[in-house]
Amino acid sequence: MKDILIVEDGVGCFPQGHEVNGKLIRLYISHDEITALLLQYDPNDFNSPDIVTCRALARLILDALKSSQ
Repeated sequence: MKDILIVEDGVGCFPQGHEVNGKLIRLYISHDEITALLLQYDPNDFNSPDIVTCRALARLILDALKSSQ
């Protein structure tokens, strides 16, 4: 199960010395799904994870951003 509980405006200050004025998205992913996602992921393969997984994650984030407008 993955879900986004909170989307809020904020300013992120990063150790590299830059700030980002934008949205903070809290994404919750169950431990079982984290395990499944990481088993599918190969950081050395540009096409990993598969397109279905990428699209599902992208839609989750985009839906959260859309709902916060």
